[in-house]
Amino acid sequence: MSPEYDSSAQAKERLSQIAVEATQLLEETKTSYGEVKELIQQGVKNAMTALEQFAKLQNLKAEAMYLSLRHDVEVEELELPNSGLESLTAFWRDLESTLQPVGPSADWLEKIRKMEERRRRSPALTPEEREELELRLKENVCPLCVSYALDGTCTNQSFETCPITIFLDQVVEMIEDMGHRPWMEDYFERMYRDICPGCQGRVDKDYCPPREQGDCSLFTYLPSVVKTIETFLKERAEKKVIAEESEV
Repeated sequence: MSPEYDSSAQAKERLSQIAVEATQLLEETKTSYGEVKELIQQGVKNAMTALEQFAKLQNLKAEAMYLSLRHDVEVEELELPNSGLESLTAFWRDLESTLQPVGPSADWLEKIRKMEERRRRSPALTPEEREELELRLKENVCPLCVSYALDGTCTNQSFETCPITIFLDQVVEMIEDMGHRPWMEDYFERMYRDICPGCQGRVDKDYCPPREQGDCSLFTYLPSVVKTIETFLKERAEKKVIAEESEV
């Protein structure tokens, strides 16, 4: 069974070890496959030579049969020895099966599956974290919104609640899963795929009236939303590291 790591510090240390081990194993794998490639290339060359030789043997047998038929001369049938082609074909099948791509062990796949299920079951934010993040979004995003009134109220008529608030947990999960991306297009594409299908504002897959009318604050102000959430998640992760280090 694989070891467990109870702290981020231990996980980071193991990740560094994995990077070193993976680099070494990759180089060794490349060397091994390179040697196999050279052997196969030489084998193919030898096979082509053997094939040409066997073709010549077949032509000799055919020529002998032709001369016998044309001149009515009895010739002893030329028995050709077993070329070994069948055994080579079987060997090639074995080699192909050996060189098939491999994946992680069943143990690791099961652990990853369980961890993914656990993350899906766990809320992206605690009530306290959600309250803090909503406050930051109100400070950073709401003043940019065309639906923001001077008294601090929201005049959006397309949604009973701001879409940023409605889908906040999903957006946080999306950003956590993606990590930081240099292009906003990546975030928009993931939003279209994972969040928009659950919105009641869409008429069909390709048309969303609130989005077209500028009433979807999540779509219109996604860059500011992403920046605010990324900053929040980064600070949360730093706090967690400090807390774990203090417990050691």
